[in-house]
Amino acid sequence: MTGNGEKAFKLLRDSGTKVKASGTKLYSLAKDPAVQAKAKQLAEDGQKLYRLATSPEAKRAYKQAAAVLKKTRRK
Repeated sequence: MTGNGEKAFKLLRDSGTKVKASGTKLYSLAKDPAVQAKAKQLAEDGQKLYRLATSPEAKRAYKQAAAVLKKTRRK
């Protein structure tokens, strides 16, 4: 039973070291200006796509497409 406890302790210690190294790497990536610019651009693109998908024109197109599909399924 003591062997299992030692194995668990070693596993926890090793995983803690790996998590710390991963956190350091992630932090250095987040501080990189190129990565920040890319993330900002992706966020802006996502906002544009959301606005397009929720616009009144898009809603009208969705309703028309749904009506066509509904008619086709009935036949």
